[in-house]
Amino acid sequence: MPSIRMSAAATAARSRAPWLVLTMVAACLSPAMVQGQGPSAHLWAAPERASQRANPLPPTIDLVARGRALFVRDCSPCHGTSGHGDGPQARSLDPRPADLPSEHVQSQSDGALFWKLSEGRGMMPKATLNDKEKWMVIDYVRSLAPRP
Repeated sequence: MPSIRMSAAATAARSRAPWLVLTMVAACLSPAMVQGQGPSAHLWAAPERASQRANPLPPTIDLVARGRALFVRDCSPCHGTSGHGDGPQARSLDPRPADLPSEHVQSQSDGALFWKLSEGRGMMPKATLNDKEKWMVIDYVRSLAPRP
């Protein structure tokens, strides 16, 4: 059986085909498909019992300010100073950090957010904050919600 020789250009094109397909698939993915948005975002759900936990701290001006300081120190490198998941380390993370002012995050209970801070997942580490500090950060995250 005679062998068929491919030209150098054809061989090069054929070897790039899998990369081309992967690049096309990646280009089709919406930028919204990050940890805090898109279909994959709904995969991280807090247990029902954790979701029912109430925040014992009222969102006073002082507590929200203290929560902001903790957020800036511990969370902003990934979530960004305004919580949109655009911190300086965000580009290197997969999945991308959640967009905290988004409807998806803001619709979750305080207990669910507390559980997620406590447990961490993937690139998001468990928070090293004590319980009171976590609740203050949640009060601050609530302040990021868009105003009607």
